Amino acid sequence: MLALACPLLLVACEKKLSNANLQQVRPDMTTKEVESILGHPNEVVTSPDLKSTEVTTLPVTRYVYEQNGRKVRLTFVGDRLATGGVDGSFEP
Repeated sequence: MLALACPLLLVACEKKLSNANLQQVRPDMTTKEVESILGHPNEVVTSPDLKSTEVTTLPVTRYVYEQNGRKVRLTFVGDRLATGGVDGSFEP
């Protein structure tokens, strides 16, 4: 019985992403601070193809969140959310 209840609890605990959550995210937040608001991203992209116009010596990472066919991309330079680093919306 417990084995059947566990997957249901995990679904119930998932965060519903909204623009209200997204509005709490601010430039210069760390990845951990963003994750505390939005949860873990659906995808993390770290690639030499991601370039930073701010600082070229720090790694660039992109977090991608998906919900109901909508995508939001957050770009981090080093471990900080870049200014203008939020692209997309969770709501139409």
